[in-house]
Amino acid sequence: MLKRTWSQLTGQWKTLIEKPVTEVELGRVMAQASIPYFGFYLMLGLATVIATFGLLTNSAPAIIGAMIIAPLMAPILSASYGIVANDWGLFSRSIVTTVTGLILVIALAYLGTQVLGLRIAGSEILNRTQPTLLDLGVAMASGAAAAFAYSRHSIISSIAGVAIAVALVPPLAVTGIGLAQGLAVSADVGDSLNQLGLKGGGYEIAAGSFLLFLTNLSGIIVLAGIVFVSQGYGSRVKGVLSIVVVAVLSVWLLHPLGLSLNRLYVRSQVLSVFAELVHQNPTLFTQAARLQEISVDFREEVVHVSVTATAGHKNVPVVQDRLDLIQKKLTQSLERPVVIAARVVSLDVSNYRSGPGPADVDD
Repeated sequence: MLKRTWSQLTGQWKTLIEKPVTEVELGRVMAQASIPYFGFYLMLGLATVIATFGLLTNSAPAIIGAMIIAPLMAPILSASYGIVANDWGLFSRSIVTTVTGLILVIALAYLGTQVLGLRIAGSEILNRTQPTLLDLGVAMASGAAAAFAYSRHSIISSIAGVAIAVALVPPLAVTGIGLAQGLAVSADVGDSLNQLGLKGGGYEIAAGSFLLFLTNLSGIIVLAGIVFVSQGYGSRVKGVLSIVVVAVLSVWLLHPLGLSLNRLYVRSQVLSVFAELVHQNPTLFTQAARLQEISVDFREEVVHVSVTATAGHKNVPVVQDRLDLIQKKLTQSLERPVVIAARVVSLDVSNYRSGPGPADVDD
């Protein structure tokens, strides 16, 4: 009875089950993806130009467009397939194509930034300078999705979405931009990057963004290889061993990524404490001072919080008491030493009112 019912419910599903493409067909596709041909470099160069201009102008649509047309994902996947299939000729060719491609991207972004002479780092640039373990998770999921898409005819078109999910060209473009901007770079608000923890200026921006690229590269190769092996491609034993070796070689990425994730958590905690204090005591800032900016920096085990606020002359003496309260709360919440530095702009506040009678001024 149950068997017949189950068969009635699922019998038609068999027509929807799609088998993976043959190993010969997938191997042919991967071999083609590894070839460093003219069209590959042309599209990659155009994607770099779009990404560089988009990053410098802080244009998210332009950056997304560059992700879609950039063909850098293909040789990375073919490198993963070369490992699984134990085809070191395919692997070597894929690595050469990938390395020459990344050199092209960095060089074009560097030259473009030098020609334009822009020394401002907007949010789209800064967002790619401090990768975390979350970025590794995105890269791993994207690698698995890309490998599975290449093994199925019906969903191969989803590769464009995978390219958007895991950015390859934008981080490399940021690397070139950072190298070109050097120490002369400033945030788009005109402040020093020291408050963002980027004391090395453009060079630290370049290092952080290149770390993001390496994170994406390792995550894609490892998970794509696992998906290929799980579907019967290549040599199961040799493929698994090779992927394990690659994963072990990528372990060094975990420390900086974990450190960045911890710092992201601390920043979130700092902002949450500020929001909680304001919610519990609405007059904490509104009557004494108004917060304009909050930034968090890390020096060894000490969290340094920089606060910019405005206050009337009469309320300036009260600011110190407010900071002491916040510092105590942050120390308890984070369970680590916290130092708060405040820059208070003292203002004379005048309130004007216009009505039927003469204009009044309340000081």
